[in-house]
Amino acid sequence: MEEEEIKKQESEQAPLPEERAEQKESFQELIRGRYREDYLKALGEALQTQARETERYLAYRALREDLEAVRRSYPDFDPERALEDPGFARLLNSGVEPMTAYEVVHHRELRNRAARLAENAARPQENGTQAESASVSRPDPRNLTRAERRALRRRAARGEEIVW
Repeated sequence: MEEEEIKKQESEQAPLPEERAEQKESFQELIRGRYREDYLKALGEALQTQARETERYLAYRALREDLEAVRRSYPDFDPERALEDPGFARLLNSGVEPMTAYEVVHHRELRNRAARLAENAARPQENGTQAESASVSRPDPRNLTRAERRALRRRAARGEEIVW
């Protein structure tokens, strides 16, 4: 009785002849044969996905470098805060360079800052704001002491040019 049960179980578990043939096919045979189209389609999708990820990574890296260049030019530029600005982000998404986008979004601030710098640079120093006196005075030779005149004569004798 046990033998009959064992044979019955083996017959139930034994693969059919068709299944045995399928099991013998190697992976290479499968991708060359009946699953070729499916394999090529899956491979193409995987390559496209990898290419998109590589492209995204390179774009991200280029963006970080461009944002760093903006920060070097404008020290008060904060990349994180700038990316939260919808106007700035919209310009970047449209393909505008980060430097140009920053200058467009902040043109009023930059113009005002440049005007203040130009105003300060062109403005003469006011009296009393510097350590030295406001007027330039030269010594009057009539008011020199005997020792100062003697020192000047020695310097002139050595060839130094004395300018008043």
